[in-house]
Amino acid sequence: MMDMLTEIRLTNPGWRWLLIAFALAAVALGGCGKQAKSVSVLTGELADPDPKVRYKAAKGLEAYGTAARPAVPALAGALQDEDGEVRYRAAKALSKVKVGLEPAVPALASALGDEDREVRYYVTKTLDDAGRNVGPAVTAIIAALGQEKDAIIRYYLVKSLKNAGTEAKPAVPLLQKLTQDVEENVRQAAGDALATIKRKAS
Repeated sequence: MMDMLTEIRLTNPGWRWLLIAFALAAVALGGCGKQAKSVSVLTGELADPDPKVRYKAAKGLEAYGTAARPAVPALAGALQDEDGEVRYRAAKALSKVKVGLEPAVPALASALGDEDREVRYYVTKTLDDAGRNVGPAVTAIIAALGQEKDAIIRYYLVKSLKNAGTEAKPAVPLLQKLTQDVEENVRQAAGDALATIKRKAS
């Protein structure tokens, strides 16, 4: 190998780039020695007694994005974990899955009352991604909107009500109030939600 590289170096002006390519390839191959855990293995680890293992499992699932769809029920269960860091990581992982979220909607609704702002933020983003499947969470969303101080979270909650369509009719009085919200994006979202509910009800 060294003789070949020496010959290339002498005959090819671009030998330095070739050597760099060989070095990068060696680094890449060395990094492949550690296999990433599968979705099924990580899903099982969400039930581990050690919160550090559960945290790492949720973080690992987050990296899979939509491919972590089979883990949605387990991640939904982790939203009720006794460890706040695990709840946060599970909420963030669910926000990356984006598909097949219907089984998680009841747990997401319950998590709207989490004391951690970051948990609530990712939960509301996930409820928005749940689209029209968000119906079972409407009551919880209305309750959360009545006390949520964070404007970004209110925005996503209102968007979720828009997605719910006619199932969000009980939210109409609150949405009308939110058209006067201090935040412009919340006001706009509330107006859009009201228009959507009215259109689908007619």
